[in-house]
Amino acid sequence: MKKSILLLVAIVAAMLVVTSCIKPLKPTEAILEITSIVVSGNEATISWKLNTTAEIVSASYTLHVGEAEYESQETSKTVTLAAGTHQVKVEGEIKGKYEATYGQPAVHVESETKTVEILQEYGNTILVTLVEYMTGPAAAGVSLEVLDGETGVLLGSGETDLEGKTEIDLLWFLSPGLLEVREVTLKAEKTGLAPSVLEGLAVPLIPSNELASAGSPLPVDMAINRAMIDPLDGSYPEIEIMLLDGNGNEIDPTDVSTNVYLNIEYASDLEYDVWDALYVGIGYVPWAGVRDFASFGMSEATFPIPAEIFNGDVPIHVVVYNYNRARLDRVVNLNFTAENAEPAETFPPLGVWLWSWTSDANVNYYSLPKEINGRKLHLDEETFEDLAGAPAEGNIIVQIAWDPPENLAGLVGFNIYRSSDGVNYKKIAFKTAFSGFDSGIGIEAGNRYFYKVRSVYADGSESEDSNVASVVPLDIFKVKLNSPANNSTGVSRRPVLKWAPVDKVNSSKVPVLGGGLLDESEITYHYTPWIYDTVQSDYQHLLAVDSEFETFDFSTYGPQQVSVKFLDPFWLGKEMNWIFILNGQAYLYPFDQLEAFKTYEWGLDYAVAIYFGDDEDGDGFFDSVAYSTTIDLGYHFDRWFNDADYYNRFTTGGDN
Repeated sequence: MKKSILLLVAIVAAMLVVTSCIKPLKPTEAILEITSIVVSGNEATISWKLNTTAEIVSASYTLHVGEAEYESQETSKTVTLAAGTHQVKVEGEIKGKYEATYGQPAVHVESETKTVEILQEYGNTILVTLVEYMTGPAAAGVSLEVLDGETGVLLGSGETDLEGKTEIDLLWFLSPGLLEVREVTLKAEKTGLAPSVLEGLAVPLIPSNELASAGSPLPVDMAINRAMIDPLDGSYPEIEIMLLDGNGNEIDPTDVSTNVYLNIEYASDLEYDVWDALYVGIGYVPWAGVRDFASFGMSEATFPIPAEIFNGDVPIHVVVYNYNRARLDRVVNLNFTAENAEPAETFPPLGVWLWSWTSDANVNYYSLPKEINGRKLHLDEETFEDLAGAPAEGNIIVQIAWDPPENLAGLVGFNIYRSSDGVNYKKIAFKTAFSGFDSGIGIEAGNRYFYKVRSVYADGSESEDSNVASVVPLDIFKVKLNSPANNSTGVSRRPVLKWAPVDKVNSSKVPVLGGGLLDESEITYHYTPWIYDTVQSDYQHLLAVDSEFETFDFSTYGPQQVSVKFLDPFWLGKEMNWIFILNGQAYLYPFDQLEAFKTYEWGLDYAVAIYFGDDEDGDGFFDSVAYSTTIDLGYHFDRWFNDADYYNRFTTGGDN
């Protein structure tokens, strides 16, 4: 019994000793920490952690995002937020074992404040029009990528249709309210063509919720060329541009108040590398026919841009070609902020007049090179159908000319505008002269285009519109040499030469040049034939001249076959003489027929169609004239020397 009592006493004593060694409960101590913020679109997932050594009995949290509050029993919460910057903090009410044991109130904990940014979704749509060369046909099947100019992120892509057009939707996620425009880079590629790149295009940023009412897509003009050296070479010319003042100091492009010296250097790893051609256009895309400045075969050039002529935002286009015909159009966006002159009284230009050329000439940078050129082409009609010549659509250029207002006070230049519907106009050029050119990007034969001009003054103001003139560029046609046929023999020594205009693709069809908008019978066709003596050691040409000994012009209204007999003295009542040219000298042809059993060639030295437009402004002159030239060996109907596609060879017989 004593032993049992002693054992019980020992156990109680031991328990008292152990109990005296346990630390008493303390109030809970904890730190609340935001561990991550994950943003996806307009949603943010905020996670946090309670750092403590205490045993937690219960916890509740309040997530504060700006003025909003979100209750949670978890340590994570996903919320939907508006675009912008938001302040984030988490508060907690914590009960540990101490508070639970002794009935104490919960412990309040707070995290540090952090920032979450919800990016704004912006967008825009661009409508790219892509042509082969600057004045050539639509470039179909070309792949385009649009990249952000700063980050290089792909914004959108597309492929041009048969009209060389594609709409591309662009999408950004950016901090809201910081920018109104964003510069982008467009890259165009197609097998067999050299790359074409447009850098620095300024695209307005439109919030996504406003895109539906944003209006028409932003028009973008580009050109692309056939690769001339290596069709697999994907490189394109790169340049470095510096904007300098008269003392050689760099200029802020967003605040230009003095004359600008545009310094351009060719960026290449090769010490002696140079560009093939470089053109600068102030406010428009330049090309060989229209540019403010040009440079060839150089690696550096500097051009002056006077500040007093311009006001506000003006894009400067620097177009560079390398020898593979790869193309770069670098846009430098300048904001001219010089103090404006006193507001001027404005006066519009007068007498706007248009001249359109359509040509299939072999012109560098403008059309595909002809595979077969020259005078002696011995081709049959089947081969003629398959000629790999200039593009069937041809090159199109429109020249715009006008008379300046009588009062020139404060006048610094003229803005030219073009429209395809007579309502919506696009500025295509600024010129200080009294004429300018439309390169042809976006122009198609057989469609009507409207032009107007406004005077521009030193204070940046524009005059009212000039008169509006319109023109329908003519389509290309070809000529079929019907008789004598190629390689024919036993031909009369006074042959009847017959030829006819034909469709540019199908020689069995009559050409339609006005696209259904013009009366084809009012289009005049003009030609002159030559006969070539292929045996004469000094090349001899035989041709008809009029009574003034000028080249005889064979003309018809509408597309008709023309027939003329060699040595006839009249054609449709007009007097003719026949001459031969030998060693550069002209002589009357002394014989009454060609030589017997001799081989000649014949063809045309020019073939052109012309249409005169209406006198819409009532000044007594045509407002426009449209030319379509398929042959011009130096007669200046075309702007370039335009070779004949082929000639027919024939051999005379022994009789007349």
